[in-house]
Amino acid sequence: MPQPYGSLGEDDTLRIASANLEEGGIEEDSSTARWALSIAALAAWEPHVVCVQEMAARRDPLRLRKHLQATANALGMIPVLGSEGGVSGNHTAILVSPELTVIDTGPPPRQPGHDPAWTEALLRLPSGVTLSVYSIHLPPGSATEQRIHAERLASQVSQRGERTIAAGDWNCWAPSATFTPGALAAMPPHLRPARMRQHGGQWAANHDVHDILAGTGLVDAAAGLEPARRDPPGLPPVVDRFYVTAGIWDAGAVQGYARTDGGGSDHPFALLTLGAAGLDRAAAPGFQP
Repeated sequence: MPQPYGSLGEDDTLRIASANLEEGGIEEDSSTARWALSIAALAAWEPHVVCVQEMAARRDPLRLRKHLQATANALGMIPVLGSEGGVSGNHTAILVSPELTVIDTGPPPRQPGHDPAWTEALLRLPSGVTLSVYSIHLPPGSATEQRIHAERLASQVSQRGERTIAAGDWNCWAPSATFTPGALAAMPPHLRPARMRQHGGQWAANHDVHDILAGTGLVDAAAGLEPARRDPPGLPPVVDRFYVTAGIWDAGAVQGYARTDGGGSDHPFALLTLGAAGLDRAAAPGFQP
């Protein structure tokens, strides 16, 4: 089990990872070899928070919580399990270092198939600053459903007025992902409904989700960093992204972005590094009635 990480002082950083585990890392024959590779990839980063997508046990509810706990235990973290969310059929989750205090979790339960496509946790950092974290997994097959979740998320974040980081598998593109019409046309047909649309007979990327988030002041954190603070510097297009509230960005809290092979997943894992001092300075506009 990892050793506790150093406390977040004036010059320390907060490390938030995003990881789609692909069916929890479990094979149909119950093998956990992929899961072990993913755990090793995450442990190497020593994250304080992990936003997990596809926290699943081959969609077997009788094994789900045991697998969630095993995943958290392997990283020395505290688990927060979300609902299945949207129509993804898999849960999101947030894993939290014991250095941080979990104040609240969500969302509240709703009817199956209509739950928000995220898990949320309100955390208190050692400095006393609070941070709201969302682990996102938007439905992969419908731009309309993605817009519904994105609109609800953007409205909620704006109304609560908290320092917020939303990370995960958005299953769609942002303007930082540049494609030629030919490259889009070459993508598998099942990816097209949620990620692109046709204009004048040519394919164009669909940025609706990004536009909704940006319209309320959320910033695509990795895309905004200069190349020297990105690893890899070129920032190839991905569907796994971090959005931060404007106060966090304006305070200069975002220090770095890295991506690595997930080991046992069909997604790369991503890491956002934030300065604790910058988070302390970040403005939180407060609740909007």
